[in-house]
Amino acid sequence: MKIQSFFIILTVTISSLVLASIVQAKVVIDGKLMPDEWRDAQVFSSYVQSFPNTGETPKYPTTTYLLTDEKGIYIGFENYQPERSRTYSGHDQYTSADFDMVFIDFNNDGDTTYEFVATLGGGTMDGTYSRGNQSNRDWDGTWQVQVSEQGDYWYSEFFIPWTTATYQEKAGDKRDISVYFQRYNVVASQAYSFPDTHRGRKNFTYEYTPVAVDNYQQQSLRSTLYLADQYDFVDKQNEMELGLDLTWKPKANHQLIATINPDFGQVESDELIVNYSAVETLRTDKRPFFTENQSLFDVQGPNSLKLVNTRRIGANAQLDAGTVHDIIAAGKYIYNGSAVNAGVLYAQEDDAVANDGKKFTSARWYSSVGDVSFGQLANFVDDPLANRDSLVVNHDVRYQLNEQINLFANAIYSHNQENLEKNIGKGLTLKASYVPERYWQNALEWSYLDDALDINDLGYQQRNNLSNITITSQYDDVQFSTQSLILRGRFYGEYHSQRNTQGLNLRDNWYASYYLQLKNKHAFRVGVKQLNRGNDDLITRQLGYVTMDTQRDFHLFYDSPSPAVFSFDMTYHHLQEGLEDWANKFALNTTSYFSDSIRLDANYTYIDSDDWLVGNASGQVKRYRRYLNKVYAKLVARLDQHSDFTLTTQWYGVKAKGRSVNDSDFFAGADFNVSRFALQARYRYKFNSGSSFYLVYGHNGFDNSDENGTNFSDLLSNAVAYPEQKSLTAKVNWIF
Repeated sequence: MKIQSFFIILTVTISSLVLASIVQAKVVIDGKLMPDEWRDAQVFSSYVQSFPNTGETPKYPTTTYLLTDEKGIYIGFENYQPERSRTYSGHDQYTSADFDMVFIDFNNDGDTTYEFVATLGGGTMDGTYSRGNQSNRDWDGTWQVQVSEQGDYWYSEFFIPWTTATYQEKAGDKRDISVYFQRYNVVASQAYSFPDTHRGRKNFTYEYTPVAVDNYQQQSLRSTLYLADQYDFVDKQNEMELGLDLTWKPKANHQLIATINPDFGQVESDELIVNYSAVETLRTDKRPFFTENQSLFDVQGPNSLKLVNTRRIGANAQLDAGTVHDIIAAGKYIYNGSAVNAGVLYAQEDDAVANDGKKFTSARWYSSVGDVSFGQLANFVDDPLANRDSLVVNHDVRYQLNEQINLFANAIYSHNQENLEKNIGKGLTLKASYVPERYWQNALEWSYLDDALDINDLGYQQRNNLSNITITSQYDDVQFSTQSLILRGRFYGEYHSQRNTQGLNLRDNWYASYYLQLKNKHAFRVGVKQLNRGNDDLITRQLGYVTMDTQRDFHLFYDSPSPAVFSFDMTYHHLQEGLEDWANKFALNTTSYFSDSIRLDANYTYIDSDDWLVGNASGQVKRYRRYLNKVYAKLVARLDQHSDFTLTTQWYGVKAKGRSVNDSDFFAGADFNVSRFALQARYRYKFNSGSSFYLVYGHNGFDNSDENGTNFSDLLSNAVAYPEQKSLTAKVNWIF
């Protein structure tokens, strides 16, 4: 198939999608709060200032309106604010424009809430919060919002369909949902909230306000057809893919999501990661099937532990790291009952090389009775190539003792069998959070993961063989006089005490910082981290251990005033990462606005280290002198109400030279150079129906020249000139 087939995609787009029309309802989502439309709405205006977290009456009033009909929930904001910021940001991108936030808990139980954000500049953001303040920005929902301005006011109108979530069946004409609204005044660096809570609180999702709404039990069926045509300039070949997602709600509390050859994120690019440690990088997942109604399965633990990490599904082939598994089919069923929430997830990979396609199953139930919530999750993975079966079972319980104290525990069991050899592992976590007042939060956590615990077939854990105690404390100081130059301050501290499960003393460590923000919007942070003398068995991949002396990391941070045409923040670290010498690390992040609709984010990181230690798969620890340069730039342009353009460029280069050592536990490493480059140019057109058309150019290159004297400009030019992947993709996702 030739490259001209891209025109087929264009033809399909024009002929099939241009006829789509916006949801018709009694409220027209145009950003204008017409009195006739909102006459019967419930009204909320008792906002408090939640940032800085004073609890005082806000500087400017906010009025929020809520209506419902058989299609969904309508929410309108009336914001008084004479001076405003309206700079554009892309979806799920940090913004320096004023914005409104809506959080809805469809069940009024604190288990799962949905977040919807609209900026005055036209950007959007969405995500979920669950079981307190466990956030996940991977979720992308189907909803609508528009904003407008008039005089000293700006307005936003949201439409959130009932089909967004499953929710319990209730008898009668009315049901309770719970809501939280927040408005952020960027110009004044203030946030106003209703009710009096905020996202940083440990019990955030349990502190919303119940609202009685009409009881609609809607059925729905939504289909998304994916058609993608990709031409590979390296291999000189064309590939067309067709996929389908189906979402069916036969009743309000049941949902079935199925996919065949699902959308594989051809238009999403991962950030380039420089990671030579023994700890795997945890990546997010933007594939629609794996983000929709996924919060039930989003069970987390200490040190970023996740029981279900969907990036395992459809990952790179075991025998060919350059080949990615297709997914033959996957399905997800969610039930939301009055006594229990439950769900099942199943996915089957296609074979990429030999008989290496895996089968993944995850089942989860969860229940709440009063102040106690408890549940169970079980994962099973069948890996035919490795002749391996993996079973992981997790039990979790949460108890809210009172408004100040929250208790959590989970117990993990893993049973992995490979070539008839069985390994059984166990883990336990106990955690208590204590919030004695609005300005002060504390947490105490103990976790024990034995040396056989392994959940990584479908989950994510940084390591096993660890007993860890963690204490954290945060105090916000916002009580400054009106004459003071200080807006707020924050003290933060944490302490970790670690042993492995054989009793080996690992490296205890502590961290302390103080953050200061002035009323003129300049902000500063100073911090220090210390790793005490002790044993490190992680750098050796737990194949023995090495003893390390005390190491320290001092850092300074500065953030310039925002919003502004140009703003930046920078961080400087002076740290020890080797046996004796010091390293310097500098990071600069900038944001530039060429207009309200064109934004450029640029980041630069530089590391100069005299003493860098890297462990390998054999348990050896090698010593280097290291230089690193890393650059990231993202240009986002809003072309009109329906279309945008994004250009993302990334590059990093590492030059490492082996150093001699006098300690028999360490080795002099061989010199190496590594460079990786990625570029993506993406055009998107969004139709009123939610359907989209994309045209994407991608270019990825790699170079690992070991020649002495190779400079960074050569590493960059080589990575650009010799691409591993260079392609042009046209894609339609048609919602019907």
